[in-house]
Amino acid sequence: MKKETIIAKKSKTNKLSLISLLCLIIVGSGAPIEQSFARGKITPDQLYIVDCLLPPQVRQLGSNYTYLAPRKPARLSARDCAVRGGEYVAYDKASFSSVAKMWLPEAQGGNPKAQSYLGELYEKGLGGTPDYKAAAMWYQKAVDQGYTPAMLNLGNLYEQGLGVEQDKTKAINLYRQASGITDSNLEIVTEQNLRERRAKEHQRIQLLKQVSGLRKQLSEVKSDYDLTKRYVEQSNIKLKDLQAQLKNNKGNNSILQKIANLKAELNNKNNELSKQNKVINTLVSKVSEQATRDDVAQNTKESGISILNPDVFLTRGINTMAMPADAVKFKFMASVTPPEGVVALKVNNQDYTKTMTDGGVFESTVELKNGDTPVSIVAIRKDGTRNIEQFVAIRNQFKPVKARKFDELFTRRLRNDLGDYFALVIGNDEYNNLDNLQTASSDAKEIAKILKKRYGYKVKLLINADKMTMLKALTDYNKKLGKFDNLMVYYAGHGLIDEKTKQGYWIPTDASATDKSTWIANKRISDFMANMKAKHVMVVADSCYSGTLSGSAISPLPDDIESEDILFTSRVKARTVLTSGGLQPILDSGGNGHSIFASAFIDTLNENDGVMEGYRLYKAMSQQVKLRSSLAGLEQVPEYSAVKHAGHEGSEYYFLPKKI
Repeated sequence: MKKETIIAKKSKTNKLSLISLLCLIIVGSGAPIEQSFARGKITPDQLYIVDCLLPPQVRQLGSNYTYLAPRKPARLSARDCAVRGGEYVAYDKASFSSVAKMWLPEAQGGNPKAQSYLGELYEKGLGGTPDYKAAAMWYQKAVDQGYTPAMLNLGNLYEQGLGVEQDKTKAINLYRQASGITDSNLEIVTEQNLRERRAKEHQRIQLLKQVSGLRKQLSEVKSDYDLTKRYVEQSNIKLKDLQAQLKNNKGNNSILQKIANLKAELNNKNNELSKQNKVINTLVSKVSEQATRDDVAQNTKESGISILNPDVFLTRGINTMAMPADAVKFKFMASVTPPEGVVALKVNNQDYTKTMTDGGVFESTVELKNGDTPVSIVAIRKDGTRNIEQFVAIRNQFKPVKARKFDELFTRRLRNDLGDYFALVIGNDEYNNLDNLQTASSDAKEIAKILKKRYGYKVKLLINADKMTMLKALTDYNKKLGKFDNLMVYYAGHGLIDEKTKQGYWIPTDASATDKSTWIANKRISDFMANMKAKHVMVVADSCYSGTLSGSAISPLPDDIESEDILFTSRVKARTVLTSGGLQPILDSGGNGHSIFASAFIDTLNENDGVMEGYRLYKAMSQQVKLRSSLAGLEQVPEYSAVKHAGHEGSEYYFLPKKI
């Protein structure tokens, strides 16, 4: 039995004294450390999840004794902590010792949840340096009692070699143990891999700046080249006139001298043209190597570009052309209709104007890259309008990821077992202090409509939400969702990752551009997820999200998994996040008014005709995002993982349309 203070109760006087003492304790502890609350006013800080030390409870032992039970730690909102008479320290002001002190007695008493949480505190190094060795010790104690979140956290430490000797086999076994499936093939995607992906995003931005400079330089050289070429053409005409004059005036020294001088000048100019041409080719090659493209415009209805040979196939709204695996280049034939008025024709920024016939037909040879090769054809007319045709030359065929199909009886069982579905959908376009975005609100509206009509979600849609509105919505779900409910949080808007702390933020519409206290840290969203009773929670962010476990913490379910195994794994908690791999929505060049990531998400949701778990949806989306982003001249790689320290127990988030 835990150490408890027993108080003899032999009279009514003792009863009253005890009640008075308890009231004093509750009143005394009701004022939270570092916080005070104004009547009738709720601030964002009051909605954040904190470590709360609740007041002691009076318990009855037999008929003659009452006693005060030890004070219990709990994870509550700051407001609820105050209402229940608890004490807490604001997260950003809390010291490790003050928070750990709350949970240590429970952990030492054998509570696996407290042991796992104490491990999280040591791993985070709240206010100081992480102690991974101590974290591993506490995680192991919780694992020994079968506590699933601790298995995932300890597996992450073994995978990274933090506080323990690196052992990826042991890490995988812990992940499998947590999921309840021991024969699945797990992909190893470490936190280092995720950091490298984000570093590539930063590198891409730098490359775009370099390419912009290259394009400017190319434009200047091409302008000089055109002037020189025009001068040579005019000089050739003049030379022909002089040669004609010489026929009628043979031996005329003046004409002979003019011809000699002009030939020498033409020779110099041709050498200059040759040099300029080499510079242009070098610059075009450099631009092509970066696989970027600046000129994006819409096709007009009256005219267009058609691919004549080989065939182009439409794959999820994207034109693709299949290539042999060993091909190094390919040739295609196309036509511009109508051909009149075309002053420039470019294929991947290489000029093909002079190769076009009077009927508008032309051929082009394109060198293939190691992976997929985006091809952009641009025809520019005298009036400044453009026709554009784009496709992707792919070495590997697009492999559709299909939903799982089960018999009607099992599908009904699974649907009933999963419970009700809720969605908080946020789209922030219009900002007070930051640049506005183009697609976030339209993305959110369309996704909310699909979730409601096709999947039967109870949806709350927030457009251009400020900080208080976003936090209040999360708080409401935190209170009302039960243990059989499911929640999706979709966010489209500005995001930021602090390069020093690696902490991610979502930016509300009323946020300051420089004051981080007006932003919403991803760790706050994770706190809400950890505190929810809901069985499955998934964040889908067309933005950033930090604080995830490595990708291997998600256990891809085998294609031939038994239906009963699906049912078994669905009964434990899931806390997962799917992100776009960028910091904000990027407009899809396909012209459908949605971002690249949202377009893929919408298409996948609409095409799903069975049971699709989060990882399967992620794999289906990734192929489409990759193709669409390559057409936009960038590399966008979605990421799917479990959320660290949010109560993930190895399950998945499931998508089931109403009509299956």
